[in-house]
Amino acid sequence: FDDRTIVPYGITHLGPAVWMGIFVGYLVADALSSGSFRVLGFPFAVHHFAASLCWTFSAYFRVMQPVGCLLQFNELSTPLMNVRKYLLFAGYRTSDFEVTVCSLAFFAAFGLVRVAPLPFVVRDWISRDFGPVRNEIGTGGAVLISAFFAVNVLLQFGWFAIMCRKLAEKFGTKPKAKAE
Repeated sequence: FDDRTIVPYGITHLGPAVWMGIFVGYLVADALSSGSFRVLGFPFAVHHFAASLCWTFSAYFRVMQPVGCLLQFNELSTPLMNVRKYLLFAGYRTSDFEVTVCSLAFFAAFGLVRVAPLPFVVRDWISRDFGPVRNEIGTGGAVLISAFFAVNVLLQFGWFAIMCRKLAEKFGTKPKAKAE
């Protein structure tokens, strides 16, 4: 666990623990400033709450930093979601070209940075990380982190499934009307 503020690597030379703190701040600020609770509902709240707790827990017990940094990478899709939200707020319709392009870019980014890595993260957690974390902080802590992983995996795959369904509805073939 690298808890140094300044490190000799990376573009910013800020240590991973600094980025973990910034990420928790982002999650809290996003949750408090977003009207998305009304739009995205309970899963959005669970995602932000669980992620904030997981990163704080991991930093406190000095475990899971590499996986935490990888999962922060997941948020690269979020600016596209926010641009889409602002386009809709500005009066664009979901069928408008600008919103469609933004939605497709968000879908692709979400799939690449949030969904595609998940099988590997879960595999590594089970085969490599669970045992050392259990030895470091105990079975209860390792099980708690496992629960956070499960919430994250279910939410990411669930949201991606919803996007796939909406994409299929938007671009799929329309059923022909029955002749009367």
